[in-house]
Order: sequence, then C-alpha cells, then structure tokens
Amino acid sequence: MSSSGKDANSGHYANYVGPYRLEKTLGKGQTGLVKLGLHCVTGQKVAIKIVNREKLSESVLMKVEREIAILKLIEHPHVLKLHDVYENKKYL
Repeated sequence: MSSSGKDANSGHYANYVGPYRLEKTLGKGQTGLVKLGLHCVTGQKVAIKIVNREKLSESVLMKVEREIAILKLIEHPHVLKLHDVYENKKYL
C-alpha cells in the first residue's frame, strides 16, 4: 500500500499511498490509523485511514468494507468525501 521514497526537502524517507505523501498522525481508532496526506501534484490535504487487514477479525473487516461502500454512495457537505481506496494483501 505504501512505498518509501527519499524526501528531497527533509533528507528523510517519506511514505506514500498512491499520489499522497503521508504526513503526521491525526488519530488512532479501533480499525486503523488516520494520517494527514498531501497530494504530490495539487497540494490538497486529505485524511488517510490505514487499516491493517492482518490485525482485524473477519467481522470487523466486513464492517470496514461496508463503511467504504456507504461512503462511495454518500455526497453531503457534512460528511467526509471518499476520494480513493488503495489496497494490497496487508493494508486497506
């Protein structure tokens, strides 16, 4: 899900998810970690929820997948907009 690349500005390695560079941690919940993401081209800030599939039970993973399906359908000014979903064998 995330790959590493050398951050030219700070000299340390940064993690990426798709076109987003992961910044500081915003919070931690039952199903995963939420980090600030910065789009590499547009500079748009987003919240990125990182879910470790290996640490969740099958029932909790189903709830997360249901949450994703619902967020894809909802378009409301008071509800977060789901932009993209990236996944691999370990992370969602």
